[in-house]
Amino acid sequence: MSENKNQKANKKRSDKESFLDKIKKKEEDQRLKNSKELKVLSKSTLNKRLLFVMIFFVILFMGLALYLVYFELFKAKSIASNENNRRNWINEDTIARGKIYDKNDNVLAYSEYDQDGSQYRHYNYGKAAATVTGYNSKTYGKTGVEKTYNKWLLNLRDENMSNFRKMVVTNDVGNDLHLTIDQNIQNLTYNYMSNYVGAAVVMNPKTGEILAMVSNPTFDPNNIDANWDNLIANNSGPLVNRTTTGLYRPGSTFKIVTANSILESNVDQNYEDTGTELIQNFEIKNFDGLSFGDLDLRKAFMYSSNTYFASKTKEMGKEGLEKMTDKYMFNKTYPFDLEKYDSIIPYKELNQVDLAMTGFGYGKSQVTPLHMAMVSSTIANDGVMMQPRLVKTITDKDGKEIYKAKDEKLSIVTSKRRANNIRDMMVDVVNEGTGKAAYIDGIQVAGKTGTTDKSNGFIDAWFVGFAPAYDPKIAVAIVVEDADDTGGVTVAPIARNLMRDIFNQVRLD
Repeated sequence: MSENKNQKANKKRSDKESFLDKIKKKEEDQRLKNSKELKVLSKSTLNKRLLFVMIFFVILFMGLALYLVYFELFKAKSIASNENNRRNWINEDTIARGKIYDKNDNVLAYSEYDQDGSQYRHYNYGKAAATVTGYNSKTYGKTGVEKTYNKWLLNLRDENMSNFRKMVVTNDVGNDLHLTIDQNIQNLTYNYMSNYVGAAVVMNPKTGEILAMVSNPTFDPNNIDANWDNLIANNSGPLVNRTTTGLYRPGSTFKIVTANSILESNVDQNYEDTGTELIQNFEIKNFDGLSFGDLDLRKAFMYSSNTYFASKTKEMGKEGLEKMTDKYMFNKTYPFDLEKYDSIIPYKELNQVDLAMTGFGYGKSQVTPLHMAMVSSTIANDGVMMQPRLVKTITDKDGKEIYKAKDEKLSIVTSKRRANNIRDMMVDVVNEGTGKAAYIDGIQVAGKTGTTDKSNGFIDAWFVGFAPAYDPKIAVAIVVEDADDTGGVTVAPIARNLMRDIFNQVRLD
């Protein structure tokens, strides 16, 4: 009996243990299941994180690649050529910078070495040629042809090839610039402008070659570093190149363009000048309140009648004048060897009064002396505007010519017949009109004067022209800021003396 009880107790205990084992087993199975699920979950999470990281780096790489492409296409060239780029100055310490010559092989700029082996730039004509040469300073950068042709002067046109070359060549030498400038004409122009604030340009109207460019006041590029603070503080702007970046109202010199437009329009060329032209209740008057009576285009041009040109410009309308100014390259850009501003006429902003005043060189028009020299040259060159240029050739260290500029037509402005009509008018201006002070015995001069009032109470005075009138060798544009009198009184004598001395002292091609 006792044995049966023990057996039953053992069985009961065994059944109980078996039940507990089942529970334990189930718990263990659940733990394993949970563990597997956790591992799967962890692995899935890890994969997602890895995928996110991969996507992030792919996007980052693509962004970097796109920026490098953008940099190479749009930024690299400008940064590489920036005068403040230290790599360029490293190049300058290892490469003998080329010389700059005028058209007669006078040396304008060359490099020497100091005791430390560093290069420094020497300018033989200092202030007289500074408008063209510019300066070359490790501290303040570069201007003029020193800046524009920096890579040529260092022979760094191909950066990769240049770097390879520096690995195998110990003494590298840059290229030499040969300019169109005639230093004799440059000196004369500088001397005649030295007492004035303004600018003067002399060019060959048949080729577009610039023979002289002077902006005054100017600077001495030999000591640019030492004088920098004084130059910056000078309110007259000696570091500004007025020939290419000075913007002025052209005054009556613009009547060359307006006269050309009138000749090619259908407007009546006759006019009764009473001294006043009323446009939208605004009264336009001639200089000094003069009236000239019955006028045709030729007489109106000779006497420089503002009312005539205002009236005829109103008749032609914006489209009529704009068609001609487009041909004269207003509101357009064109290549040149120095930094420049383009001449502008903001037609969209002009009302009838503005337009009428534009016709005689007032209003909102802005021009550079370089551009007005090009306008004068167009008439001298039978109606063809040539592309202006400063560089004639570039030679390597062995004297071999590696670049030669060509005469390029910039714009076919008008016919030879129309150009000759305006030429005759410009001759009248010098012989009988406002430009008589530009008259030269034995040399027929064609010209046009101009005068514009300024808000400061002073005036800007102009003369543009060319000589000999019927076989032009030179064309000029001269502007004097804050002049004491009109273009005919102040600037025409400067033009006369300059052109006379050029023909007497310089051999022209």
